Amino acid sequence: MPTGTSPAHEGAALERRVLGHGIALGPVGAGSIGHDLVFTSRQGGRDLALVEGTANLAQCLSVALLTAPGTDPFHVGFGFDGLRVLTQGLTPPMALELLRLSVLRTLAADARVAEVVELTLAETAPGSRRWQATAVLRTVVGSALHTVIGEVTADA
Repeated sequence: MPTGTSPAHEGAALERRVLGHGIALGPVGAGSIGHDLVFTSRQGGRDLALVEGTANLAQCLSVALLTAPGTDPFHVGFGFDGLRVLTQGLTPPMALELLRLSVLRTLAADARVAEVVELTLAETAPGSRRWQATAVLRTVVGSALHTVIGEVTADA
């Protein structure tokens, strides 16, 4: 270990290198699933906010759940295929389980996710046909990530 480098600093550097970094996105508004760029104030103006490590991974997984498969021309396998499940005329319990499996497949497809420890889908309000996905993941660097990764809606 180089002189003056703490193990915590090395761990953060490893997470940044392996789990990535990017431009921060924030929710557009209450009840909306859309996201927009986040800005920070700095002396003399504004700058784009950044995310790194587990926060970047959580944001990427959330974006994956908001992206239809095949819509990214540079990564056609990227995206969430769960909305197709909701149009198949299945019983509610079967549709929910297939939706859960589709979310699980989307999470597991990210190479930075070593294991999906727990995944729950909770309806945001009875009869709303909107589910909030909460996951506990183990990353490839061994860190744990507990996050609400997005909301899946059948209204679209």
